[in-house]
Amino acid sequence: MFKKKEPIIISEENPLEIGKLKIYPNKLEYKDERCSFFDIEHIGWYWLAQTTGIIKTQDVRLSLYIRGRKKPIFIKQKTMYVTPKIVTAYNYIAKKTFQNRLSFYTNQLEQAGGFTYNNCNIYSDGRVVSNGKTFSLSKADTEAFVITIKKGGIFSPKVKIDLNLDRDVILTLIDFILQNPKDPSVYVEGHRHQKEAEERSSSFLKDIVSIMAKLSGADGHVSPEEVEIVKSFLLDTMKLEKDAFSEAVSIFNEAKSSPSSFEYFAESLLFRFKDDKNMLLSVLDLLFSIAIADGVLSAEEDLLLLEAESIFGMKGQAYSNFKSVVHESKNNKEEYFLNLLGLSTDASKDEIRVKYKRLVMKFHPDRGHHLGDDFVKEAEIKMKDINQAYEYLCR
Repeated sequence: MFKKKEPIIISEENPLEIGKLKIYPNKLEYKDERCSFFDIEHIGWYWLAQTTGIIKTQDVRLSLYIRGRKKPIFIKQKTMYVTPKIVTAYNYIAKKTFQNRLSFYTNQLEQAGGFTYNNCNIYSDGRVVSNGKTFSLSKADTEAFVITIKKGGIFSPKVKIDLNLDRDVILTLIDFILQNPKDPSVYVEGHRHQKEAEERSSSFLKDIVSIMAKLSGADGHVSPEEVEIVKSFLLDTMKLEKDAFSEAVSIFNEAKSSPSSFEYFAESLLFRFKDDKNMLLSVLDLLFSIAIADGVLSAEEDLLLLEAESIFGMKGQAYSNFKSVVHESKNNKEEYFLNLLGLSTDASKDEIRVKYKRLVMKFHPDRGHHLGDDFVKEAEIKMKDINQAYEYLCR
């Protein structure tokens, strides 16, 4: 009995070698050249297996078109009976580069409703135009490495499309077009709307995550409770998948130290949802829940919530109710004033003075005139509270 052949496993320690080509998990080496899979723009491929009598031969040719390289890397193998290793190489490389090669043609589809291949223009409605003649993909006969399309009868015009370049990608695109034929102009317009929707969704995620980051870090640190609120929003409310969640975390971390202000992201959200008051109210409630996640509403957080209300032109109900309750409950003045300044109970007088000076700069009446009279009045009230806290704590 023949022993079953073990599958080839490609690793950094054991690359797949065919002649002078070495294939690693994330790169290729050919002679003294190295490139990543992303640098492979196209793959030329031909594989002929035939049996003559009892002799089975296989002829395989692989061409790799590398970005910046004038000529493709060309490798061929001819074997008897056994399948050449180059077949494994092609399958591995083709899988690694499929999306990148596919985008070369889909970018044309999205912009013009068709793409050019082998001197033919193939359109999203199934038309194939070659040398001024129009054919239909619905009448195509597909063989291993060629597509033949006839206009009608035996003696009618025909076109042959060689499938030696990006064969896997082209067959996928042809199958897509045959299953979803669309007028090119309709396809382009539909894709444009889809792309705009995706960009809006992406921009919203960036704005909402950034504004949450700005609020979370307003008092100088992000508490575990605030992190949990943000995480719950992204996973439970937004229902982000793993990759999108990782991207959101990166946006959050970058926004904390970004020069873009809280006001900038609030203005962006207002522009996006100026006709959707319920959405803006939801944003205010989300920000409020982050601000009090650690049980304390600091002056910095209060200021940013005031900014958001002024920019959105409405008041967050939960925030307004909370302020009413807080102002009625000041039994422990020292704890209340320390919380107001965003300081711990063991804060020194030097720490209080530094924090006070910082808050005076933030809440100065001249700072927020562009946000309207309501904001200025609220800021003046908050400034009185800050002055009172400073006088009490440093008496």
